[in-house]
Amino acid sequence: MELYESKQHFIIQDGDHALWCDRIRGSLVAKSGTDLCDAWNPVCLGCIHGVVGKIKLHPDSDWRLILITERSSIGHAYGHHEVFRINKVVLLPLSLDETSELDLELCKKHHFGIQNKSAIRTSGMQQKALLKTWNSIKSAAGNVKPRRKDMKDKDKFEKRITEELLKMFNVLQSFYYTPTGDLTNSIQRQLHKEEYDTTKAVWQRVDDRFFWNKHMLQDLIGSKDSKAGHWVIPVIQGHIQIEMCKIQGEEGPGGSTIQQTAIRHPTKFQFTVISRRSRHRAGTRYKRRGVDEDGKVANYVETEQIIEFAPHVVSYVQVRGSVPVYWTQTGIKYRPPPRLNKGTSLIVIRRS
Repeated sequence: MELYESKQHFIIQDGDHALWCDRIRGSLVAKSGTDLCDAWNPVCLGCIHGVVGKIKLHPDSDWRLILITERSSIGHAYGHHEVFRINKVVLLPLSLDETSELDLELCKKHHFGIQNKSAIRTSGMQQKALLKTWNSIKSAAGNVKPRRKDMKDKDKFEKRITEELLKMFNVLQSFYYTPTGDLTNSIQRQLHKEEYDTTKAVWQRVDDRFFWNKHMLQDLIGSKDSKAGHWVIPVIQGHIQIEMCKIQGEEGPGGSTIQQTAIRHPTKFQFTVISRRSRHRAGTRYKRRGVDEDGKVANYVETEQIIEFAPHVVSYVQVRGSVPVYWTQTGIKYRPPPRLNKGTSLIVIRRS
C-alpha cells in the first residue's frame, strides 16, 4: 500500500482501491484507485501494510490514523489464510500541519534512487498558505480562549495516551490480523452454517467480542459504499503461534526405526494456538474485576488449540475470565478480602 499526501487529504492506495482521509474533518471515505488523478499534487510518502483505524485522543485534538508500518508473517491458519503480527505502527495526525517524519518504507515505484527519506517532502508554498487560512478560521471560531493550564493538561494527557498506545503495538506486539480470513471465530462457530453466513464479507460475520478495532473503523463500517469493505480488517489482541510438528517413527526390534508410509500415514501436522482477548471490560487484572449488567466479565480470554493432520482438523477451546459476580479488590493481595458490591438478588445468570 502507498501513502500519499495531497492538499486536503492523505490517500492510501492499494491497487484498485483507495482510502481518502480528510485532513480537515477527519473523515474516511473509500474510493476507486483511479480517483487519485483528482487529488491536488499528491506526493508519495512511502509504503504501509494496513490501516488499524482512526482515534481521537482528546475532544479538542485532531483525529489520528493508526497505520501498520511493520509486520511479520507467522504462518497460515485454517488452511490458507496468512496471519500477520503487527510489529510497529505510527500515528498520523489528520490535520493541515506539516507532516512529521514517519520513517516509512520507501516506495520502489516513486522513490527510485532516493537514499534519504527526509528528501520526500511536498512543495510547501501552497500547503503553507492553506495552513495559514485554516488556522485563521480556527482562531476566529474559538469564542473562549483556553487557559494555559488546560492546554498543558491536554498535552500531558495526549502524550501519556500516545505512549501507552505505541507501547501496546510496538513493544508488546500482541495484535494480529489476516486480510482474508476470520481470526475472531473458532472453527466450531465457523462451521455452524445457520449462524455463520459465509456469503457476507469477513468483517460482517466476525465475533464482536474480539473485533478490537471496530470502534476505530466506524466511518467505513457505517458506510453504504461497497468499496469500504476492502479497508475493514478486523484486528484481534492476544497471541497466535503456528508450528509445523513432526511425528517420530516408532522404534522396532533391535533399535531400528520403522518408517511410516508418507502417503498413508503423514508424519507432519500443524499445531496452532490462538488466544483471543475480549475487547469488553479489558484492563489491569487487579483493577478490573467481576461482571457487568450485560454479563460481560473482566479480562475474558478464549484460547483455541488446532491440530491439522492431513485432511483432518481438530479444535479444542478453553475460556477464562473473572469470577462472574459483582465484586472489587484493592491491591494484589487477598487482604482485605474481595468485596461483593451487590446483593445476590441482583445477580442473574443467563444461558444462551
